[in-house]
Amino acid sequence: MAVITPSIVEGIIHSDSKSFRSLYDAYYSYLCGLAVGYIHDSEKARELVNDVFLRVWERRALLKYPPLPYLISGVRNACYNYLRSCNKVSEVSLTLMERLPDVALYDDTSVEEIVKVIADLSKHLPKRCHEVFVMHFKKCMETEDIARSLGISASTVRVQLKIALEKIREKLKI
Repeated sequence: MAVITPSIVEGIIHSDSKSFRSLYDAYYSYLCGLAVGYIHDSEKARELVNDVFLRVWERRALLKYPPLPYLISGVRNACYNYLRSCNKVSEVSLTLMERLPDVALYDDTSVEEIVKVIADLSKHLPKRCHEVFVMHFKKCMETEDIARSLGISASTVRVQLKIALEKIREKLKI
C-alpha cells in the first residue's frame, strides 16, 4: 500500500483529482479484498468499494487524516447493508460481522489472520457446534439446509450457532 500523507488528504478536501486518484490507487485493492471477505462476491465487492470512494469524493470536505479507518468502516457498512438488504446471510452472521473490529484501526493484522484465528478457535468447540459453525460460515449454508443435512431442527442449528459465537467471542474478548 502506498503512503497517504496529510497533504494528499488536504488535496482531496480541496477537490484535487490527482490526490483522490492517489488515495484510490493506494487502497482500492485492499478494500476490495476486505469486501470479498465479507460478502464472497468479487464483482459486487468492487462495486461496493467504488460506491464508498464515490461517497468519499462527494463528502470530501469532511475527510480526515488518516483516511483508512474511515474507508474500512465505509466498506464494512456497505457490505453489511448489502447482505442485509438481499437476505444473503442470517442474523447470526450479521451479528458476528457487526462485532468484528476494524482491523486497521488497531494494528496491521490482516483480515486473513483474523479469519484463521476464528477458524482455529472453532476447532475447540464441541463437535456439533463446530460442525454447524463450519457449515454456516465456511460453506455458507442456510439454517434450514444445515438442519436437513444433520437431521436436526432449524432451532437447534440456531442454538448451536449462538453457542459457537458466544464461545468464540469469549476467547476473542469482543
